[in-house]
Amino acid sequence: MVSSIDLHLHTYYSDGRASPQELVEHAASLGMQTIAITDHDNARGSREARPFAEQLGITLIPAVELTCRWDASQAPPGKSDIDVLGYFLDLERPEFLAFEAQILDDFHERTDIGCWYLTAEGYPMTRQDVLKENPHYAGTHPLIMAVMRKGYAPSYERALEQVDTIWKNVRPSSFTIDQVISMIRQAGGVPVLAHPTIVPWPSGWLNAQAIQELVEIGLEGMEIYHPRLNPEARQYFLSLANHFDLLVTGGSDDHGWPEGFPRMGSQEVTSEMILGLKEKAQYLHSFM
Repeated sequence: MVSSIDLHLHTYYSDGRASPQELVEHAASLGMQTIAITDHDNARGSREARPFAEQLGITLIPAVELTCRWDASQAPPGKSDIDVLGYFLDLERPEFLAFEAQILDDFHERTDIGCWYLTAEGYPMTRQDVLKENPHYAGTHPLIMAVMRKGYAPSYERALEQVDTIWKNVRPSSFTIDQVISMIRQAGGVPVLAHPTIVPWPSGWLNAQAIQELVEIGLEGMEIYHPRLNPEARQYFLSLANHFDLLVTGGSDDHGWPEGFPRMGSQEVTSEMILGLKEKAQYLHSFM
């Protein structure tokens, strides 16, 4: 354990395993002081976790992770998803609530398309089959589990391969990175690019030109302390962050599989990173 802070965690309201209460209780058992629940395309987990965090003396930063596309990346549909983290948002702002409903519906519609392609290939699948695996979220992980449950693949790896194959035919997100960044800022939050090494770009890793474009859109930070970034990648993106005066954040991106939260608190996230987010944020909960 290297940190009592983790700014990237998931519950079963997206592709995580545990409930918000279970996540917070596990964080408390590890001595965590500050966490952010960043479920995909909705903040139900963060809202539900508030009273548990308060009872256990854990600071819970209101946050979310939104799925979008960035046409400039020239990524094909199956590889076009980009995640933007938002911190210190007003999760009850009417505009955000409306946007949240729309972006979650959009992802569920894309899952429906994936089910259609599986069915067309001789593997009948519906959204209800996916929701049997996780009644809270019809995402790609429960879709993979449904493929296994219905006997269409002998292992998780083969089921993942099967879903990846049909996902290439699924349309991209209806929401652009401009829209997502704008909404995070409109809700008083700070937009941060998640795990930048997996963001597609024609020349490989994002370069200065790409980051410049994102800064002009309104990006304010990059998640650099993440399990997907090795020391070389961290140094590369730290240099870019410093050049463009972007905030640096981090988190374990722990989803709680197969059990527990094996990575929670594993990244070198500091209180200075939180202070940087606070200085940029336009909205803060009273208890913050």
